[in-house]
Amino acid sequence: MIGGYSFISLNKAIDNKLREELHSKFKTINLGDNGYLFYDEPYGSDQTAPNISNNQTSHYISSDLTILSQDLLVSMEAGGEYRALDLEKSFSTQFRQKGTEGLDSISSDFRMIIFHKTGEGKTLYLVSNRAGSGRIFYHKTASGILFSSDLRFLLKIVNFEVSKIGIYAILKYGAVPEPMTISSNISAVPASHYLKYQVNNNTTTMNTFFKFKFIDSFDQNSQNNYPLILKSSKTLLQKSAKFLGNQQPTILLSGGIDSSLYAAYLAESSKEGLQGFYCAFDENDPELKFAKQIAEKVKAKLHIGIMKKNEAINIIEDVVKLTDHPFDDFSSLPITYTLKFIKQHLDKTPFIIECNGADDCFGVQALDLQSKYLLKHQFPKILKNLIASLLKNSTSWKWESHTGILARILALADVHEIDPLNYFLVRPPLNFLNLKISPDWDKELTGIMEDIFSNCAENYAELSYKAKINIKQLLHINSRMWAAKALSVGEGLGFKILYPYIWREVLLKQGEIPWDMKIHDGIVKWPLKKLLEEFMPNDFIYREKSGFVPPFAKWLTDESFNHKMRDILLNPKGYVIEVAPRRIFEELLSDALKGEKLRFPVLNFLWASIFTEMWINEYKSAA
Repeated sequence: MIGGYSFISLNKAIDNKLREELHSKFKTINLGDNGYLFYDEPYGSDQTAPNISNNQTSHYISSDLTILSQDLLVSMEAGGEYRALDLEKSFSTQFRQKGTEGLDSISSDFRMIIFHKTGEGKTLYLVSNRAGSGRIFYHKTASGILFSSDLRFLLKIVNFEVSKIGIYAILKYGAVPEPMTISSNISAVPASHYLKYQVNNNTTTMNTFFKFKFIDSFDQNSQNNYPLILKSSKTLLQKSAKFLGNQQPTILLSGGIDSSLYAAYLAESSKEGLQGFYCAFDENDPELKFAKQIAEKVKAKLHIGIMKKNEAINIIEDVVKLTDHPFDDFSSLPITYTLKFIKQHLDKTPFIIECNGADDCFGVQALDLQSKYLLKHQFPKILKNLIASLLKNSTSWKWESHTGILARILALADVHEIDPLNYFLVRPPLNFLNLKISPDWDKELTGIMEDIFSNCAENYAELSYKAKINIKQLLHINSRMWAAKALSVGEGLGFKILYPYIWREVLLKQGEIPWDMKIHDGIVKWPLKKLLEEFMPNDFIYREKSGFVPPFAKWLTDESFNHKMRDILLNPKGYVIEVAPRRIFEELLSDALKGEKLRFPVLNFLWASIFTEMWINEYKSAA
């Protein structure tokens, strides 16, 4: 964890609390009369990667410039090869010459704190990940700013003021959009942004350091360019794999397209045998055979952990304790289980490769659903509300059994969005839940999200539907949820989690790939599947994938587990119950206990509610 406290005048209450928490566990860097930075060493002194001089916290300190980061900093050389970035010899010079444009020289995803003196001026920069989940969180006061890469740490210093609109954002969109957080008095620097804090006058401004670029008009004969695009994408992934392969990484090997392809490239350059880890839900896990198949192909040692039902409560508690913010994705459960399993079996591995981001860059189904979302948006809002009102006490909106015309009507009626492009971001059948919300919340959340999306692209208003969907997919679904499943959990266990599919050059390259290549002849993520044909047969690549989904519904049929979830959600002093009606939770948990097949969006809603309630209680009590 990295953080600090910078100020014009010292707030003694904050300073005393902060120093009490830092004590002997953290090292500090003095910023003169304007505060200090702090950091810990979670990775251990004996974990030095072969080609990286120091696998611990990177910092550079001089009379005018202080830089602090705990992420793996990688840059691309002029010749196109990746190398470890040296803060002192390389980045500090670039920053002095180019200012924040120097951040563009970093290829890997990173968080960073920079304190810069120029004459009498003193400026602090707080930089969040480009497209991953890592954020710098901050609390602004009348005389300074307190900040950290871990929200949970700030909640030990600053009172946890639970945000109801934050809870609603998690239930609706799966995550709280920055700069909001789950605590109304703490903010977050959004992905691809940095906060500029002028120490002399105690003012802040938010800026972007990375913008997505797209070629929205492709030549009609773009298919002629497919071989060249495939070759350049392959070369780019091979180069990062060559660099990372020399660091003796471990990979989360699911048997899916993304991890399989990257494992194949790692195996080409790894000097030692590759270590892969897989979480199975039982001995008959349908994806296990594919994980074994790719492991055999790339000569990786595959470690298999089986997550059992009797461990369910403990796993949920682990997710709550190890994740730095609440969000909606119950595949957090197997990811957390796997990372703990790695800790038990391979404690000395410095880096773990996680392959989220590949879908978002190389093709997602939402790119092809414009007409569906427009139809949904054109369906009258008043009619949606009427249908939801008539059917809210039925089983039709929550059980899987309904198909045909009724299912289509229910799908049209489940939500109404201000922005038609945001329908694919909504997680549950919202109109049927009868949530207790302010009429202004939807407008406020839409405005906040659109501000971030539009900041992160050149000429955003002029971009096509597909380009905007691509940005939303990367900055919301991947950055706020999918990448969040492993990052803080891994860091809490002493691992550096790496996401090579969202390195800078890949994010730029994916904007040059034609849309009809990302979904080609109905095949989603076609470029990666085509590249994988070099290593695996078609029945491996073009199979129907079951997904990395834990048996959450099955767990809810267990009486003791169900009652435990009931105690969490129906607590009269709970927080989520202030937004979601008690009746809804009682119905859904009773249905689940009886074995009724709840629809996936409904299970998402239940998990989001459980995780959020447990997370708030955990860190409310800790504070």
